[in-house]
Amino acid sequence: MTKLKHYQAIKGLILFQNKILVLEKEDFIGGRYEVPGGRKDELNESDESTLKREVKEEVDLEIKIKKLLNIWSLDLPQKGIHLDGKTYLCEALSDKVKLSEEHISFKWVTKEELRKLDVPDWLKEAISKI
Repeated sequence: MTKLKHYQAIKGLILFQNKILVLEKEDFIGGRYEVPGGRKDELNESDESTLKREVKEEVDLEIKIKKLLNIWSLDLPQKGIHLDGKTYLCEALSDKVKLSEEHISFKWVTKEELRKLDVPDWLKEAISKI
């Protein structure tokens, strides 16, 4: 059995005027849509600085982090990694998204629309808490 590399992932469920930002990624495991965020670069990097950095890199937005929604864990043997993740509720200061090359599209959706999209289980759980 191959040992999986462990990483910490910090994701942001970002709201702007009652809409939630979702990103489409072609090779995303667990669904077709996700929310911005990513892995911590260093062990001593805070959740807040990780999330703000990743959101800036992926969608070029400034955010306010409101609260922790959920903590989750995910094995991705096909990529050789294990993720320990957290999802935070955030508020965007604008809706002017500038998408990085990491994703193929984005959209702002209502909570009801988001529930109908193909998203990973950890995101379904986070949605249920807002």
